[in-house]
Amino acid sequence: MRILLLTQWFDPEPTFKGLLFAKELQRLGHEVDVLTGFPNYPGGKLYPGYRLRIAQREVIEGVSVLRVPLYPSHDGSSLGRAWNYVSFALSATIGIFGVRRPDIAYVYHPPASVALPAILLKWLRGTPFIYDVQDLWPESLSATGMIRHRALLGMVRHWMRFVYRRAAHIVVLSHGYRDALARDGVPAEKLSVIPNWTYEHDAPSDSAKAESDQNFEVVFAGTMGFGQALDTVLLSAKQLQDRGAAIAFTFVGGGVEVERLRGLAEQMGLRNISFLGRQPTTEMPALFQRADALLVHLKDNDLYAMTIPSKAQAYLLAGRPILMGVRGDAARIVEEAGAGLAFTPQEPASLTEAVLTLSGMSPERRAAMGRSGRLYYQENLALEVGAAKFARLFEANRFSWRRRFAVKRAVDLSGAAIGLLLLALPMMLIGLGVAIRMGRPVLFRQERPGRNGTPFRMFKFRTMTDARGPDGQLLPDRDRLTRFGTWLRKTSLDELPELINVLRGEMSLVGPRPLLMRYTPFFTEEERLRLAVRPGITGLAQVSGRNLVSWDQRLALDVNYVREWSLWLDFRILMLTILRVFNRGGVVVDAESVMRNLDDERRDRPTR
Repeated sequence: MRILLLTQWFDPEPTFKGLLFAKELQRLGHEVDVLTGFPNYPGGKLYPGYRLRIAQREVIEGVSVLRVPLYPSHDGSSLGRAWNYVSFALSATIGIFGVRRPDIAYVYHPPASVALPAILLKWLRGTPFIYDVQDLWPESLSATGMIRHRALLGMVRHWMRFVYRRAAHIVVLSHGYRDALARDGVPAEKLSVIPNWTYEHDAPSDSAKAESDQNFEVVFAGTMGFGQALDTVLLSAKQLQDRGAAIAFTFVGGGVEVERLRGLAEQMGLRNISFLGRQPTTEMPALFQRADALLVHLKDNDLYAMTIPSKAQAYLLAGRPILMGVRGDAARIVEEAGAGLAFTPQEPASLTEAVLTLSGMSPERRAAMGRSGRLYYQENLALEVGAAKFARLFEANRFSWRRRFAVKRAVDLSGAAIGLLLLALPMMLIGLGVAIRMGRPVLFRQERPGRNGTPFRMFKFRTMTDARGPDGQLLPDRDRLTRFGTWLRKTSLDELPELINVLRGEMSLVGPRPLLMRYTPFFTEEERLRLAVRPGITGLAQVSGRNLVSWDQRLALDVNYVREWSLWLDFRILMLTILRVFNRGGVVVDAESVMRNLDDERRDRPTR
């Protein structure tokens, strides 16, 4: 599979969704191209060895990279930052014609403007895209103060909804983000949680610090901006200094707040604070090993409670205890891993107590915390784990907008139109029979999952009455099924109104049968591939035993259909369907009489 990584940030800029990701996808057997900008993050200045030009091609460790121009900027200026984002989006919109046609595109957000070339690539070249949300816009823009104007924030929100609708699938880094997007109307079936990984290196040792170093050292590494609210750390350092505690804080990195924090620390007379500035990525593991604890801190608001700061993964891998000053998912991970202590963000006293508690533990106990964190990372968050999940999503969603599916859609349209014309009179007679024998409405409408799990209303002729028991509840299917309804099911004539769904673009003549909405959460990750295409009136499972095969077999056949799809396969399934309708092979009028509902069966099954 040929994958395009569309991202404004790529090596040598600090980003773990860059070269690390590309090389791992190559190791998994995929071809990878990259469309990105000229490196300028986080300082806002071009890296040495680069100069702006119309385009630059290079190969980095076997990965083909096309760089397009942008306006270098990453300071406190909202206008400069906005033009940095927009300029890359405009250049990349042209740049998509300079890369090989991909099977699928991966899009790294932020910024939201990067979706523009992805959408154009989809429209012009039929390439679906997976949208990786690392920041919720417009919420984060408002929280950081980059945009304060309500009208502008509203425009960003409308743009994000537009992007989400057009993405084949959306990946988020936390369950909090997933829940937030689901509340905003994104179908749950279109969302997957894949936490970030970090720069990986050889497993660190559990060696203790040198005895000559008497201070318990807490290290904060990363961007120092408004969202980190690091005044809290300075106030905690002041409290510890006043208590005479042998504890020191080291800040490593850069950002728009560095100089202000330096000045504030000097004003407060803090002797237990030091600033190291930005360090090469290769130096960070050794720096972490010299620390007694590693600190994460963000503002205390609902937005940050949904995120998992990227430094959390680096800290877990480092094998040192973590002080987590972020509510929600990030704190949950540290607690689940047994990797450190969580404290209330933006409460200096809470940080002070957490530091004193951790420093009061034995070195052996702190070392055990570090080992637990590292094991949790390796099992749940590692590059190998995350990239494999992405690869499965790429495989599942590459089918969404293939150009050859346009031919399938043309066949569906013509087949449904011809079918409705030829069967108009028989359908009218069947409708009349339903009205006489069972009353109105003639059509049964039920919500089913369509492509990408998006709900739609499927039409069928009614085959059951609305008879209810003394308790007012509907009677079981077998008690409501009429003789006329039984005949309709045996002859499959009850399915004819689904031609309307085909005409409307909600179904296909051939595809995986649309099951009940409540079944979707019980699909395995592999089985969710069946949602990558429009559901069908008939399918491979229906001509391979219909209701007489197990759920595992039926869903496996659906997955196989999506993987092996061709027009010839559709033709064979249609012919076999006609034969089975005439000989009524595999027909079970009351499916519940021979097999359990999927949700009941899998709910009672041991963990898969």
